[in-house]
Amino acid sequence: MQKNIEKNISKILRKSSPTRAWGILFLCVCIIVLAIFLRFFVLSVWNFDGKKHFVCELAFCRENSEKGDLLLVNTRTDNPILLWQIGKSGETVEIPTPFAPISLNIPKIGDTIAFDTLNPMLWDMAATLYREFFPEKKTTVDISLWNMEKEMPFSSVGRASISGRPVSEREVAFLHWQELMLLELQLQKIFPALDSIHFKRKLLADTVEIKDFIIDEELFYLSCEKPEQQRQCYDSREKGFFRKSMLKGIAIFP
Repeated sequence: MQKNIEKNISKILRKSSPTRAWGILFLCVCIIVLAIFLRFFVLSVWNFDGKKHFVCELAFCRENSEKGDLLLVNTRTDNPILLWQIGKSGETVEIPTPFAPISLNIPKIGDTIAFDTLNPMLWDMAATLYREFFPEKKTTVDISLWNMEKEMPFSSVGRASISGRPVSEREVAFLHWQELMLLELQLQKIFPALDSIHFKRKLLADTVEIKDFIIDEELFYLSCEKPEQQRQCYDSREKGFFRKSMLKGIAIFP
């Protein structure tokens, strides 16, 4: 009986000893420090469609993203946003458009992009990429209007309209590919006797035409919504391809 009492007293003294208390305190401090490190240096919390997502911003988290992952990326204003990965370099994706779905092969590192082989959507994407790859070069777009293989007076574009107002000749070079296609459709109705009216564009860098360039970074096609629920936002439909260096992290769990 006496031995049991002494044993219980000894156990209580060990539990309340300064060494044990300091050990527990040290453990709590370690847990708090680890939590702070994870929160501010490894994981960040972002809102997306009304839900909070934990995003891993370490390099190894970004290395092996797959279709359907939610990625944190920088934008042209440097305000990061979360976007769904629809595809990346070497993959083929189906892109919905107001005209018809477009099958898109995303270029790989080492591929050569030739401007004269691109459809209007890819031309826009390639021009944006060139400007990002070579920011030191001043680029402009030379645009002309054609009927089949015969050039038309560019002043003809003034007979078409955008948002209910006449088109200015000076703004046409800055229009998005979808707006250019709408202008082509309008001009085709205005000049029904002509067979095929279309725009031709050339990208100039310091007044020299750029005919091609080589892709030297992995590319991603990203969307603010999954393909079946697309809405208008700043994603690859507006910006074009996102470069790997623009990726900041990947959502690891909601």
